Amino acid sequence: MSSSVVTQGDFDVQEFRSHGRVDIRSTVDPISLQASPVRKAEFKAALGSAVQKATGGIFTHDVEVTLVWFLEESRRYQTHLVADLDNVLKPILDAVTGPVGIMIDDNQIQSIRASWMTPGAQTGFELQFAALMGDDYQDREGLSFVEFSADRCYSLPQAERSVQASIVRAYGTGLAEYQKMLDAGVSESEARMVLPVARPFPRARLGKFEVAHHTDF
Repeated sequence: MSSSVVTQGDFDVQEFRSHGRVDIRSTVDPISLQASPVRKAEFKAALGSAVQKATGGIFTHDVEVTLVWFLEESRRYQTHLVADLDNVLKPILDAVTGPVGIMIDDNQIQSIRASWMTPGAQTGFELQFAALMGDDYQDREGLSFVEFSADRCYSLPQAERSVQASIVRAYGTGLAEYQKMLDAGVSESEARMVLPVARPFPRARLGKFEVAHHTDF
């Protein structure tokens, strides 16, 4: 099931909740990493606002990103005014990352496919974010994290405190078994099979998200 297309400013955004996908269409060029701070800030604010308005979910695991930039061949090959593909991705990713975005951190990106094509009547770009597994796109509202160590924080859904506490205990059981197996000489690749299915995040990458220590539950 998908939501309707939400248009805000230069951006059309559509969320496909059950498929774990967000599509973005724009009639303007993506901004370059080398653009002025003011232009980058304006682009990121506009795109971020459009995505926040159109979506209610957030990717909690690995993500594939696909970018197609519609660009005249003569402009791409015969001028020095057009940014390289790798330089336009970072501002886009920054704009949609964080507590009101669709990604927790851009280290979730497992795969990037970026291309440009001669557009005909089209201008701007098309962008798709897709979860590698549909269940890894969850409600954004109320999402928080529990910290077990500086390099292991796990997501918690919005729920009653008792439910969150049960989830934290389950996380803790898996981590304790993992460490016990390592101490017994089991290989890391085998021991990790008992770790929580949820993706761990380092505390330093969680920015403005709410994070509680596991001993608080």
